[in-house]
Amino acid sequence: MTNEWGSINIDDEGMETQRTQLIKDGKLTSFMVDHMGSLKTGFAHTGSGRRESYKYAPTSRMRNTFIEAGNDSFDDMISGIERGIYAKKMGGGSVQPGTGEFNFAVQEAYMIENGKITHPLKSATLISTGPKVLKEISMVGKDFALAAGMCGSVSGAVPTTVGQPTLKVDNILVGGGN
Repeated sequence: MTNEWGSINIDDEGMETQRTQLIKDGKLTSFMVDHMGSLKTGFAHTGSGRRESYKYAPTSRMRNTFIEAGNDSFDDMISGIERGIYAKKMGGGSVQPGTGEFNFAVQEAYMIENGKITHPLKSATLISTGPKVLKEISMVGKDFALAAGMCGSVSGAVPTTVGQPTLKVDNILVGGGN
């Protein structure tokens, strides 16, 4: 993604970067792979070796990571929810690379009742695993947007662009209060 925050032409191992589609038609088709990962797994190196500075060894990391737009409208997603939350603005979180377990704070959240957004919530945290939550996505919105972010890991923090449209997730553990 030319000129986006986190875009690079060459990774920190000297390899040209490339578009790496991780999931296609609901199936995992590729991985972000650095040089060491390629040697260990046999998967092709994808130009994903990144690090914050020379003080760290490169590891497989995000550059520009996003879910492509779908065909569903926001109104159609909300109208079909009897009771749930609308996570309008996401905050920080963490992911356990080996298991895919994650937790992400929701900075701005609203209650959905009988197909209508009702009142704001004080706090919410979304908790699941990557593989599990991907299976729970039933609708993908047309409203694709990008945002600047940082990916933190054992090799420091690196700039990334992240993006997605609105998603309807049918089942996810939500922690917090109203």
